[in-house]
Amino acid sequence: MPTHLNLPDQVLMLWSFSLTARQLLLLLVGAGIGGTLWQHLAVLGHQVVFGQALRLLLALLPFLLALLIACYQYAGRYLEVWCVVLVRYRLRPTCYLWRSIRAYEHHLYPLVPGEVTPDREEERASQHTRQTLVREEAR
Repeated sequence: MPTHLNLPDQVLMLWSFSLTARQLLLLLVGAGIGGTLWQHLAVLGHQVVFGQALRLLLALLPFLLALLIACYQYAGRYLEVWCVVLVRYRLRPTCYLWRSIRAYEHHLYPLVPGEVTPDREEERASQHTRQTLVREEAR
């Protein structure tokens, strides 16, 4: 019987530490950005101790951020999945407007002879709702 089918494949294994393809890619991107920053911050290398320490700290930030994104999970989801959830939540409307189907799509409920027709009060309410919605859309 095969087990562990829902686990991601391990691409790189060093002793007891293993990385998936996703984690390896994120760490390589973070290290690449950090290396580029290290080269561009060579101006700070002229100050002996403080400049080198600041250069190292600034170059390590992208790698540490990539390490956090690659390895940290909250509630079984990685941080990039939570970012997608947050963006989708922010893009949704905050107020929903209910619109009756009867106000716009009469072809869905045709009047068939012998079928029970709505009473006059409901028809007037539907007409009033339709007029109100048309006025609101005209604004």
